[in-house]
Amino acid sequence: MNRKTTKIFIIFTLVIVALIIIGWKTFNYYWRTKQTFSTFTSFTEPDSLSFTPIVWKPSNYGTVSSPNGSFLVKVTLNGIDDAFYMQFDTGTPQTVLYGRILNKLEEKYPSLKTNKTQSGNPIFKSADLRIADVIFKANTLKVLPNMGITDLDSSFNVIGTIGFDAIVDRKLILDFKNDLFAITNKPLKELEWTFKHLKGASVEHFPILLPAKVNDEAVQLWYDTGSSMFSLLLSNNKLNALDNAGAIDTLCCTSAWGKSYEFYRRELLGSISIGDLNEHMPDVYASEVMNEIAYFPNWLMMGITGNRLFLDKIILVDTKNNIFGISD
Repeated sequence: MNRKTTKIFIIFTLVIVALIIIGWKTFNYYWRTKQTFSTFTSFTEPDSLSFTPIVWKPSNYGTVSSPNGSFLVKVTLNGIDDAFYMQFDTGTPQTVLYGRILNKLEEKYPSLKTNKTQSGNPIFKSADLRIADVIFKANTLKVLPNMGITDLDSSFNVIGTIGFDAIVDRKLILDFKNDLFAITNKPLKELEWTFKHLKGASVEHFPILLPAKVNDEAVQLWYDTGSSMFSLLLSNNKLNALDNAGAIDTLCCTSAWGKSYEFYRRELLGSISIGDLNEHMPDVYASEVMNEIAYFPNWLMMGITGNRLFLDKIILVDTKNNIFGISD
């Protein structure tokens, strides 16, 4: 390589690096910061760490089933405890309540009445949401009018979804070894575990992004507890473009926020790794619901990973200090 060619190569490399940096900063500001909400006006917790059990619900997609399909926790809303549960979902930016079940509950509990904004959107005012001994308060919570069921159950009523906003400037502890869940402001030194920090993780904004390798390609994955059973969930075009993978199977069907989507699967002939965790030849899935991130380059966001790789670990998501930690 002569001097002129070397100079051109260096300039080209610098331009590519600059474009990557600009792309990352633009993505952080316009896509992530704008979707990071501070919904809760106050957060209180007891002197000791307050855990609540993780309640797993199974999911079925055609012939594929998992006992860890969705992750729910028991809650109390405005002092009312009537077998209320909410899904915990780091893949949604904002905590929401389900309008259909709230309307039904209002017949029994008039204080659970919903209101409307000036533009006519339903909201729930002066929310007091409790998880075990931890209390979140919000001036308003968003209500999704067409979500939820209308047949009340004496033992299990899902009234909404707890989103990423519940952990903004706080610490999330997911003890998957004992199926326990906690949100806290306590300093790391007061916690009983030692966490190995995942270098390069970005958790201070929504969504949580984890560095990973897929078939030895360095990528970033969105960590979504709401997509619990998946090691890797892609858009359809990214599934089609996978190298070193088996044939595509069609499964029916998956649902997201009240809509149904076709569902596809391929066996990855290599592996997925996050830090020291590795899964060899996993099944990889895809759906149209992932089209929102279909055109992100893989180094920025390839797809979603759920809880599958972490189910025998204890996980720390410290959004205030931008730490993702893993403990045995």
